[in-house]
Amino acid sequence: MASSEDVYLLGICCNIHEASAALVKNGELIAAGEEERFSRRKHDNSFPAGAIAYCLREAGITMRDVSYAGFYWQPWKGLLKRAWWLIRYFPASLQTFQGGKHWRGSVGTLLRHLAVPLTLRRMGFRGKFYFIDHHDAHAASAFLVSPFESAAIITADLCGENCTTLLGRGDGHRIKRVRRFYLPHSLGIFYAALTQFLGYDINIDEYKVMGLASYGQPRFADTFATMVRFEGGELRNDISWFNFHTGSGTCYSPRFVETFGAPCPDEHHVDADPYRDIAASGQHVLEQLVTDIARWSREQTGAEHLCLAGGVSLNSVANGRLLDQKIFSSIWVQPNAGDAGCALGVPFYIWHERLGHPRAFVMDHAYWGPAFPESAMQEAIQSHGLTARRVDDVSQQAARLLADGYVIGWYQGRMEWGPRALGNRSILADPRRAEMKQVINSKIKFREPYRPFAPSVLEEDVDTYFHFSGASPYMTFVCRVREERREQIPAVTHVDGTARIQTVSRSHNPRYWALIDAFKALTGVPVVLNTSFNVKGEPIVCTPEDAVRCFMKTDLDYLVMGDFICSR
Repeated sequence: MASSEDVYLLGICCNIHEASAALVKNGELIAAGEEERFSRRKHDNSFPAGAIAYCLREAGITMRDVSYAGFYWQPWKGLLKRAWWLIRYFPASLQTFQGGKHWRGSVGTLLRHLAVPLTLRRMGFRGKFYFIDHHDAHAASAFLVSPFESAAIITADLCGENCTTLLGRGDGHRIKRVRRFYLPHSLGIFYAALTQFLGYDINIDEYKVMGLASYGQPRFADTFATMVRFEGGELRNDISWFNFHTGSGTCYSPRFVETFGAPCPDEHHVDADPYRDIAASGQHVLEQLVTDIARWSREQTGAEHLCLAGGVSLNSVANGRLLDQKIFSSIWVQPNAGDAGCALGVPFYIWHERLGHPRAFVMDHAYWGPAFPESAMQEAIQSHGLTARRVDDVSQQAARLLADGYVIGWYQGRMEWGPRALGNRSILADPRRAEMKQVINSKIKFREPYRPFAPSVLEEDVDTYFHFSGASPYMTFVCRVREERREQIPAVTHVDGTARIQTVSRSHNPRYWALIDAFKALTGVPVVLNTSFNVKGEPIVCTPEDAVRCFMKTDLDYLVMGDFICSR
């Protein structure tokens, strides 16, 4: 039961990308989760009833105990601009009213936004409700939970209501906007056009473009550099390259096709010329733009540190390059940097900006989802007829399995917040075995062969294997693998000699740390291959039942769930 002195704040995101919810109590994060993990529908953007129910259960309260709730969008913003576009680009702009897949300002979407507080009222909510500006929610999710007392802030995505980029500075519990850029000027639109031209789905597959880019050469970079410019503190898209503003389902314009030829028919044909070089060129230009914007932000704010959020901030290659530039002494990236992360930003924005409370919480790990009791694990194991043995030293036993060449599903503790599996809902393997990349892609993940896998490394050993120092707990940075170590860990070394690393802290995830430490004792290598516990087209597993079902439909050798080691 909630004390009369407790203040609960609920943040909600839905209707466009992955729906999510986050619950804060007196300025401290209690729980957060994406709806897809509960509904089992990949990229579920419906009202997050399952995620909300989980957050309330975790806190032991009902909706009536929630004092404040907020939504990550102000539906009335940008309407005049969209009305102008309707007139300017008629009749193509009529698609704006059809609720197109990629158009965030469709009438149907706006109506669903406006219905959110009414839905909460029907669920018993009696507190005060706020519609929060989209990029303010992104900024809050980055700075207000970061370890910095002051920092520059950059949020960049395809678009919010009509803002696409926010440059700001955070001090204490306040965020000051320094500059904002608006449609159609957008890094996200630029990368969306590239993504779609390559045969991928926008707002979903941008990370595949990032992986593919390593296989190509940026021979079209000069052309891509004409599409978007950042000069004199202003971001400008050359609209002749893009079609997003008409509300159509195609982000790139006919000029794209005239210049580069036919778009890739689908993602199965993308690993060929010229598409690899197109990916490399667009990625190269994005990295340069991000660097230029960060340098301008440092000059304008004078801040030593930087906080990042927004979908563009999930581009870990660009983040890694930015870190190498040493424009800022340190960079913190919200682990759920896409729109789903706004559900976390909303309650902190209300608590600090609207209610004026000082900061007391730092987000130093991403394990904010549900955990399940051993009884639920036993029930799932028994219902599927698995053979299971309970062990006292599960980390040691799992490390031995990895060292012997087995691939395991690793299911422990609270589920991760965000798109990355960080050692609680993971598939693990031996990074020393080069064949593991092909084995996992083809027999377990059922995904594209060019996709890389990430290494999890003991935090204290990171600089002996990678050109990186400090912490990277959320896989938000790509760095170079030390040349002398690449042959030791080929399964997690990408074709260009880089890796998207996760550093593992003993204090934040002691069981996962113990597994890697035991693997180090057996092999001399303080690194394991880590990929998300799911198959292509399905969300990361949430419950023990999800884990067992995923195990049964793949060629995983063992499932290590809690203290149980399971086999078929």
